[in-house]
Amino acid sequence: MRVSVRLTSGHKIELPENVIKKMDLSVNDEIIIEVEDNKLILIKKGNLADRSSEPYNDVWNNTDAEEYLKDEGNSDSNSSY
Repeated sequence: MRVSVRLTSGHKIELPENVIKKMDLSVNDEIIIEVEDNKLILIKKGNLADRSSEPYNDVWNNTDAEEYLKDEGNSDSNSSY
């Protein structure tokens, strides 16, 4: 799906209703913006693991980020910082 929208003077874009429905967006949903090869990619927060184009998606798919960071913080290999 490709749609055209305009950037307002307040640096905002308004998503068309058909895009909102297709992406199952609601008021106050967070959207991640990625800039890649001169493109803006909008991703509904919480759907990052669903992006099949990410090369390392399967590596981190079942990893609890907070638990991982806590373990890394307790690692002896970080003591030289």
